Amino acid sequence: MPAPLRLLLLPGLDGTGALFAPFLEALPADIAPEVVSYPADRALDYDALEALVAERLPADGPYALLGESFSGPLALRLACRRPGGLVGVVLVATFVTNPVWLVPSLARHLVGAWLFRRRPPAFVARRYLVGAGASAAWLERFAANAETVDPAVMAARVREVLTVDARALLQRCAAPLLYLGAAGDALVPPRVLRELCRLRPDLECATVEAPHLVLQLAPEESARAVEGFLRRAAGRHGG
Repeated sequence: MPAPLRLLLLPGLDGTGALFAPFLEALPADIAPEVVSYPADRALDYDALEALVAERLPADGPYALLGESFSGPLALRLACRRPGGLVGVVLVATFVTNPVWLVPSLARHLVGAWLFRRRPPAFVARRYLVGAGASAAWLERFAANAETVDPAVMAARVREVLTVDARALLQRCAAPLLYLGAAGDALVPPRVLRELCRLRPDLECATVEAPHLVLQLAPEESARAVEGFLRRAAGRHGG
């Protein structure tokens, strides 16, 4: 019986990976997830995070990468850095350039720790992250998790997002790519996926009825989409 396929999961803006739990529970036994967490007390840019996570990449055997939101560009960096046993890359509700047109890159210097010292109002979290139908328990879970990260670190990551440009990496990535999008995503608009498809016409796409936190709030549907993609990609890689 073949060994389970290793799947390294790179988390969203909070960097903790703690919110992956519902998705991990939905994955089949032949996928072995490994959550990578980022330092909660150190503001590392994409270059530093790439060096940090590169140490976790398997030296041998097949594996796959999943980059959620903030970590999509990072997953592409790693895919281009060490493609050896890489079976495929899953990009989840993410982007290759600044997705927030209301906040241009020139505004990065206005983004400071003050933005994250208080919990966002519930209506903001529902609008952009967890959806209108999210329970109070999920709102609390999301907010409490974000509070474990230094506000200055969160602000630094937002500044990285505002100036990122991973378009060349997307085009250079040799591994099969899946974009898992959320139909109700108000944070990463549909134009982002259109741009990704223009840059990579072979990009495989799957859309789930969910808000931005698609892995957390539609874990079963997300797991099915990821599982199907990885099975196809592994078959091509092994064949």
